[in-house]
Amino acid sequence: MRDLSWADDNNVDLAIFPECYLQGHSYDRSINERRALAIDDPVLLELLDPLSALKTAAIIGFIERRDAFVYNSAMLVEGGAVSGVYAKANPLEEGCKPGEDFPVWQRAGRTFGINICSDFRKPRLARKLVTRGASVICALLNMMIRADKVDHWREPAIESLRSCAIANGCWVVSSDVVGDKGDGWMSCGCTLAVRPDGTVVEKVAEWDEGAILLDID
Repeated sequence: MRDLSWADDNNVDLAIFPECYLQGHSYDRSINERRALAIDDPVLLELLDPLSALKTAAIIGFIERRDAFVYNSAMLVEGGAVSGVYAKANPLEEGCKPGEDFPVWQRAGRTFGINICSDFRKPRLARKLVTRGASVICALLNMMIRADKVDHWREPAIESLRSCAIANGCWVVSSDVVGDKGDGWMSCGCTLAVRPDGTVVEKVAEWDEGAILLDID
């Protein structure tokens, strides 16, 4: 609520939060199944209700229960209600079913869609959004990885977002976690905005908590 209130105070139209922001990320099947929430779950509805007073819309990563399945998803929240959901099409998390739909939405005259973290390993997934009219791809990331892999993935993570922007002629705006969990898992953060020509125009400094404010004209 605090972060969205800050966004609302700064007249942000659409705020993007990381992958699995709501319940936390895990590769463990039992943990994902235990944490999963349906979009009509009273617990989730109670969490979203205070957001009804805000003008800012938000894309929030969460573990979703839908029918008998669990998905690594992102919900679009507007006026305190869920107005759409995208389920990760290329999940690496145990127990998470791949999503099959590629919805797009509009805010402030821009059409946008969502890809989640390892979705960017398959460029055709972003292309599905662009063919539906998306000019902005919102990239929800959770680059919390083993400490010995941080240096290996630092540049490839950025390059995958740049390549997506160039190949599709669209903006790519990411939101990532950052920090050291103290158990051998850490993330230096990859929150940035990339123009259609591949230029990184805004980026939160590595290892810093922060946000970028971006006007897309």
